[in-house]
Amino acid sequence: MDEEGQPKKTYSIAAGLDYPGIGPEHSHLKVTERAEYATVTNEEVLEAFQELSRTEGIIPALESAHAIAYAKKLAPTMGQDQIIIVNLSGRGDKDVEQVYQMLK
Repeated sequence: MDEEGQPKKTYSIAAGLDYPGIGPEHSHLKVTERAEYATVTNEEVLEAFQELSRTEGIIPALESAHAIAYAKKLAPTMGQDQIIIVNLSGRGDKDVEQVYQMLK
């Protein structure tokens, strides 16, 4: 929030994440430490978008590419017996033109 208590402007390359608020469920999960929230940069998102497309043939939505980018950061900190599951939602084919423009 800003000095006047109003929500600050947000920006995300993923339209579905470009929102300045959260619901009460997420607030509760964070306060009770049942969930952790992290950030990634737009550059990390674009890299994850391209890597998953190239290596697996799956074009993730930009929202899902955020999760892939964080999983790539998290994996090196984990033990070999630990597993990461990333749920991909949405279709990335709708984001291909936007990603192309950003990478030019």
